[in-house]
Amino acid sequence: MTWTKELDEASVLATRSGCWHIVLFYLLCGLAAIPTSFLVFSQVFTNATPEHWCAAQTELINLGFSEHDLKPLMVPRKLEVFDSCHAYYIKDVDLLVAKLKEEIEYNRGAGGGNPVEKLDQNKSNIILSLRSNETTACRNGWYYSKEHYESTLVTQFSLVCDNDWLPRTSNTLFWVGSIFGNLFFGWMSDRYGRRPTILLMILLEVPLAIAVAFPGSYWTYIVLRVVSGLFFPALYQLPYVLALELMPPLRRTYTGIVVSMLFASGMCLLALLAFLVKDWFYLSLSTTMPFILLYGYYWLIPESPRWLVSRGRIADAEKVFRNMARKNSIELRRGFLLDIHKRIKDEQEAEVTMLCNLNGHIIGYQDQFPRDDYMDRRISNMLTFNPDNNIITETDESKTENLERIIALEVADIVNKKAKAKTRRDSAKDDEIRNETEESLFNTGLNEKSTQTDSFTKSPASTLRRKSMQIVNKIFAKDYQDDEIMENKKMDDENSEGDCKASPLDIFRYPNIRKKFLILTFNWVALGVVYNSLSYNTPNLGVDDYLAFFIGGAVELPSYVISWRCMDKFGRRWVLFIFMLIGGLACLSCAFVPESMPWVTVSLSMLGRFFIAAAFAVFYVQIGELLPTVLRSQAMGASSFIAGLGLLACPYIVHLSVYSKSLPLTIMGIFSLAGGITSLFLPETLNQPLPQTLGDGEIFGRNFKILSCVQPTKV
Repeated sequence: MTWTKELDEASVLATRSGCWHIVLFYLLCGLAAIPTSFLVFSQVFTNATPEHWCAAQTELINLGFSEHDLKPLMVPRKLEVFDSCHAYYIKDVDLLVAKLKEEIEYNRGAGGGNPVEKLDQNKSNIILSLRSNETTACRNGWYYSKEHYESTLVTQFSLVCDNDWLPRTSNTLFWVGSIFGNLFFGWMSDRYGRRPTILLMILLEVPLAIAVAFPGSYWTYIVLRVVSGLFFPALYQLPYVLALELMPPLRRTYTGIVVSMLFASGMCLLALLAFLVKDWFYLSLSTTMPFILLYGYYWLIPESPRWLVSRGRIADAEKVFRNMARKNSIELRRGFLLDIHKRIKDEQEAEVTMLCNLNGHIIGYQDQFPRDDYMDRRISNMLTFNPDNNIITETDESKTENLERIIALEVADIVNKKAKAKTRRDSAKDDEIRNETEESLFNTGLNEKSTQTDSFTKSPASTLRRKSMQIVNKIFAKDYQDDEIMENKKMDDENSEGDCKASPLDIFRYPNIRKKFLILTFNWVALGVVYNSLSYNTPNLGVDDYLAFFIGGAVELPSYVISWRCMDKFGRRWVLFIFMLIGGLACLSCAFVPESMPWVTVSLSMLGRFFIAAAFAVFYVQIGELLPTVLRSQAMGASSFIAGLGLLACPYIVHLSVYSKSLPLTIMGIFSLAGGITSLFLPETLNQPLPQTLGDGEIFGRNFKILSCVQPTKV
């Protein structure tokens, strides 16, 4: 049994009234969105490079001249744009200072002197006469405009000209850190649970984010950013995964949409904070210190009941539902989850019995036969066996689309063939064979592993793993009452499917899961590259950074509302295809717009961002619903790892605008169109149960038709 229907029904019972599950839902979505939007985008402002030019000689500044007065005389310019890294060379500074002093004294004697000297025509002519027409690199540092920023890391550490590569390196290394953190925390989440992994990330990330505001050098800042980057994707994904696994089926669509909307809201809030606090130090503190409150999540968030069931902890999963129901003023009696499980199990057994009766062999068959290696191998390989659909069609053509029924008929054939070849045995062995056959039908998809459970539990690696899980449980799990321990253990032993041993390699062992994973990964790369490249292009709107960033976040909000409604009505796959198609065509259309019409290009690029953001929201819901619980975090981590490698190309794609302003948008359009087409090869997930085991994931969408549409809700 895979417990998929049981968990869906239990989540509905625990949330049929009350508001605690809604509060918990938004707490998890807020955790995934707001801190992460600040974490990844704060460096847009803290690493901002304001307008700058070579500072004048100290001797000239000491005479009372301002930098703005000296700038036209000392800094070369081309087409009214001042050079940021070069200045004119003055051959004899002492002679220049002496002549300027004479001119100043003369003006004062004539009654024209001021405490703050102004460069009149005579003084300007003196500077021009002694200045060389040759330029040199800035020798006296730089002067930074404070029109938009009071202070940034660039101005504090002079990261311009020859050192302007350092801020870009910091940004790149942040994403490199996030790539490897994704793999580790994805593995940890599927091995030790969602709750301890999220709490560990909060415990480490909050002080690290605060420490970024106190770097002794820029290299210290880079190191702290790389370490902080380890947590970014997982901190965005795991609260979303936990919310997805806690919510009833009808609310799962909202999960990805609400996370996306809160993420865009976080971007808008960050722009407002940066506008109000224009000093990078105070901005860093204002975007990190409030998140000390996240430590309160220790008492708020539960473990995922789906993960608990996948680890054989049925009693703990039931306790999560009962606690949630109690906070919603709903009383669920102890053992309700087990009652649901037994009822659904009886219904499925009755269905299999009917199918076996149709096959004409098993019902009423009392022959007893021995167990041998051949039988074990046939049953263990049942999930990887591809049955002959023609044979099944002859028996019952209406049942061919259900893989579990096909497996049941294959087992029936095996049993009858073995019965004819063997003599009868005692009844005890017959019951043992039937029990193992039932396990092969309804197990978690790891049938070949189930025959090795005894040897596995005795291995040193298994013992070490179980010990580590016990330690984690003692730290993060709430204590039980003494009188519950034995009863919980009995419930787990009698009804669990065994400890789940799924690993990332299982993604590639099952063909249907492998196909879905590869398509999802390609779509993630396409969406990530297009979305981030369009975000980097936002400052090209011709307005200041704060307004451009705010507009970029604000334009996404209505897109999420539209995608929300479309997903509920039309499903995931066709909506994703249409959104990526329109977004790609909008980007490609920029290639046909002349450069003399910049606002048309801006409008098309913003239209592209609108639909790409909507497509990303749909995709995030879809990937969570397609991957099975036992591999969801690990598979999303691996997919995000590959997508992160693709994100490293975004700065280079944007840089292609030096050759043609439409070239980056053309590349984005091609990526979007390719991702939209491949999305049609994924099955629809609307109104479908959330896959729990590897068997569920392999069965789900195995024989769907590419032109199929949303199926109505089953009553």
